[in-house]
Amino acid sequence: MKTVYVITMWSGGRPAKKWKSELLPDPLEQGTGVSFISIGTHLRVTVIGSISIEEYESGKEELEMGLNPAGYADDDDPSRKKGNVERLF
Repeated sequence: MKTVYVITMWSGGRPAKKWKSELLPDPLEQGTGVSFISIGTHLRVTVIGSISIEEYESGKEELEMGLNPAGYADDDDPSRKKGNVERLF
């Protein structure tokens, strides 16, 4: 299996833009964001502000649009608890 990271930029409490990366994003020196190589464009992307990073280890269908294995968008999954978040940086 392959590990893929989904990086989401948030605006107003809603997801604004998502990217995928095969490598764990690097935190910026200022601690205000991350930098990574996008799978889609193969270019370096730097995101500053409100972001989240999710790690997936599975096939393409689970990675589409950043959905979890149950097919729910993260906010819609009734089994997820608010305290089930681990800070990476």
